[in-house]
Amino acid sequence: MRIDPKYFNTFLLIVAIVAASLIAYFIVSNRTAEKSDFKQRMFAQDSLQATWWTNIQSDDSVKVSDYKGMYIVLDLWSNWSNASLKSHTELAQIKQQHPDDVQVLAAAVGLQKQEVEQYIQKHQFPFHFVAGSRQFSEFNMPGLPVQFVYDQQLDLKHVFLGYSDDRQYDSLRVLINNGNQQ
Repeated sequence: MRIDPKYFNTFLLIVAIVAASLIAYFIVSNRTAEKSDFKQRMFAQDSLQATWWTNIQSDDSVKVSDYKGMYIVLDLWSNWSNASLKSHTELAQIKQQHPDDVQVLAAAVGLQKQEVEQYIQKHQFPFHFVAGSRQFSEFNMPGLPVQFVYDQQLDLKHVFLGYSDDRQYDSLRVLINNGNQQ
């Protein structure tokens, strides 16, 4: 089969568009599967609650399990992610509404201590700031921000990947409100 030379460029353009579309589809599909697999893995073997997290503002370490009896949000974030800042704003509102019921462990990823301290001073979020780069790599997390939501008995209830909008925190609000009504 021969292609008439006057149609060859059009043929190449069509082939390029089809190839680019297939590549984009498989990248998105693979990324979605990766996130789904990560969530399943975290629910199946949640060892994050027993992991030590080094405090940014002091020399001690904490574990999620240190806050048993509270709702805990383990939030892995970085200052280059606008989604992290939006997420922190939402989490700060929840923390302020439920100061005795919610603890946020904000685990900084890929940042120097000085950068985190500047972020803390600038935003004044009511969180417990810890280092999280090692854990981010160790657990092969698929992006930032990532939040793990634990109930008062330290059962992992939700894993949020990224930030879509403030509605994603409705499930956290419902969890807290339902737990406080019991």
